[in-house]
Amino acid sequence: MIEFIEYNLRPGDALIVPGHGVGVLTRQTRKYWYYFFKEAPCKVRKEKAWSHIDRGKLKVVFGSSLKRRRKNRKGRILDLHGCPHEEVEERTKKFLNFIELPCKIITGNSSKMKVKVRSIIYEYGWRCWEESEHNQGLLVVVENSEID
Repeated sequence: MIEFIEYNLRPGDALIVPGHGVGVLTRQTRKYWYYFFKEAPCKVRKEKAWSHIDRGKLKVVFGSSLKRRRKNRKGRILDLHGCPHEEVEERTKKFLNFIELPCKIITGNSSKMKVKVRSIIYEYGWRCWEESEHNQGLLVVVENSEID
């Protein structure tokens, strides 16, 4: 099961790419994180980094205390692909109570999983749709007012 990272990143934190190495964050701008990876300076869009963190492709090791960190609630993704159906309701509600909309939820192609997730989203009074015809296992969640 993928651990959900709530807090923003800071310089000094480490991003671990399983099987490849560790990158250490050095600074940030509005859109990018700069880091050292294998002794070379690199950069990544924050949106892309959070997508990889949420999907479990990157692991985070915080370099300092979480005491004064803000939570990152925007543009997040919940990956339920491979999650047992018994845990879906609890994980989805915990995620939806935390994030700011719009967000994305990966359900995979299980119709049972999609029905459960959609019913929870509708309980909140929100709407969702499949991201594209080619990616039907990813739901985009928005408030009702964002559809009009």
